[in-house]
Amino acid sequence: MKIMCWLDSEDYWYLNSLNDKQASIDFYAYIMEVEEPDSQDQNKIRILVVELITAKVVVGFAIPDSMKLEGEQELGFICQEKPAKDIPLLYKLSDEVKKVTYSGDDIQKIEYAGFSLEKFYENKEAKFYLYNIRPPKPENQDQP
Repeated sequence: MKIMCWLDSEDYWYLNSLNDKQASIDFYAYIMEVEEPDSQDQNKIRILVVELITAKVVVGFAIPDSMKLEGEQELGFICQEKPAKDIPLLYKLSDEVKKVTYSGDDIQKIEYAGFSLEKFYENKEAKFYLYNIRPPKPENQDQP
């Protein structure tokens, strides 16, 4: 499976220049879990975070629980000027799982995690992107 990411032009072209030079792109990938405080249920949000250290870009994906992340994974990066030419990146997920707690619905948890990650990486002078690739929840079929 390949996940596609839309980047700002500046970030895309910098990443493209590294790719053209066949420069090594250092990366680190981990999972962040956002749970309810003192919750016994499994209502948590999982966010896959991939740091492109060399490019000072970080992408995060709110992923469905059913998504299996084993072995090597592939990302593709595109931008407005080149939507048909993606820059591929193979990465492997580390075993690290960062856990945070936050009270709220799924969207509020994603927003909280996104804001926290954005501020964290801003202090490291890296640009953070967040995508929600979870499928929409089905509507309650009992309601008219």
